Amino acid sequence: MTKNRMRRVRRAGGFGAAVFATVLGGGILTAPSAAASAENFVQFKSDAMYFVDTCYEWQGPEGIEKKNYCHNAKAVGATWKANFPEGATGATVKVTFAGYTGGPPKTVTIDDAGKNHCYQLKGTWPNYADVLRVNC
Repeated sequence: MTKNRMRRVRRAGGFGAAVFATVLGGGILTAPSAAASAENFVQFKSDAMYFVDTCYEWQGPEGIEKKNYCHNAKAVGATWKANFPEGATGATVKVTFAGYTGGPPKTVTIDDAGKNHCYQLKGTWPNYADVLRVNC
């Protein structure tokens, strides 16, 4: 099923459930949100021989892009995290290794904001840099 078709099916099902609840119970049923709570985070640990910037583009309801920000110049040995803003449904994180000559910045795409995500950064100057998913 395509993404758009699934979205339409979910909308139609949700609308039908709301109408059904209103008719029978006088109220509207609501499903739990798939969005993040502020307790969930994205964490990075740098074992890379670079200074590293991580820039977070949050996905979710209109206006959430105002909460985008960056962590800058994190050195080897540093560990840092970014909490998902309330209502976020995902994120795109751009990981930039200062002085890296092996290609464009790395991108991490997160589609599930309902849990924690941890990454280890590896690299040696000037042409090796990698982002590895690890257990939190």
